[in-house]
Amino acid sequence: MGTPTLLDKIRELTVIAQAMGALGAELRIRQSGTAGDPQVRPALQAVVNSISPNLLDGVTPAQAATGISQLTYALQEALDLIREPARAPGWSYTDPSILQERGRGSGALATNIANYLRRERPALAAILQEDCTFLDVGTGAAWIAIEAAKIWPAMRVVGIDILEPALALAQANIAAAGLADRISLRLQSVADLDDERAFDLVWLPTMFIPRQIVEDTLPRIARAMKSGGILLFGMFAGGPDAQSETVANLLTIRCGGHPWKKDEIDACLAASGFAGGDVIQAGVTTRSVLARRM
Repeated sequence: MGTPTLLDKIRELTVIAQAMGALGAELRIRQSGTAGDPQVRPALQAVVNSISPNLLDGVTPAQAATGISQLTYALQEALDLIREPARAPGWSYTDPSILQERGRGSGALATNIANYLRRERPALAAILQEDCTFLDVGTGAAWIAIEAAKIWPAMRVVGIDILEPALALAQANIAAAGLADRISLRLQSVADLDDERAFDLVWLPTMFIPRQIVEDTLPRIARAMKSGGILLFGMFAGGPDAQSETVANLLTIRCGGHPWKKDEIDACLAASGFAGGDVIQAGVTTRSVLARRM
């Protein structure tokens, strides 16, 4: 068999991209409760079945919403790479639709963390059932904050972000969810965090934060946390294959972060007053290292 040509590979990848679109379309039709076009719908379902038979059996509305968001964001990222290949690193989106889709896709993080703690760390899970406070760094449109507040009814949430358009969306989303009394927002960089012994849980999305800022900020975060509190050191997740890992590294760098290795994280956490370091699959494209404030 000869070496695949560029066009052979493009055809292969094009089928994958279009299959992603078909899956998202079928999820959205199911979510809307409509029948779809009688000619197009069977063709959509045929593509989904070709991905995996019975793939959508038992899918909940929440799972469908998360799937749509993840697929949409992945395809948006791919288009961004093609259209702006020379763009400098950093998160620069202000389009409300992109901010909302990215936020909805990340909202599942709170559910995944809650499930992990209940299953693997019941003592830590119990802490979050009590009166506690969660710091959501880079809150964006506040979907992680909203889901966390729903999962843990006694929790108060503080969301911080440096993007005013994102915080405006967050305020509207929080109000629509009826959680304005439990979620507060700040226009603030994590590098300027000056709270002391205030938080039981912190989400730190390092894929959007330069390495030097992460290193400089971790002692501030430690000071802002209660003893025994939980830090989630978030990263983009690559798969078990080399290509998935290289894509995760590329997206991390494009978003302004550093593609951390586990030994680097452990050393940085230990130097800042944290212990532990379990790796958790926090979302479809996200994992985190769970550490505790000593």
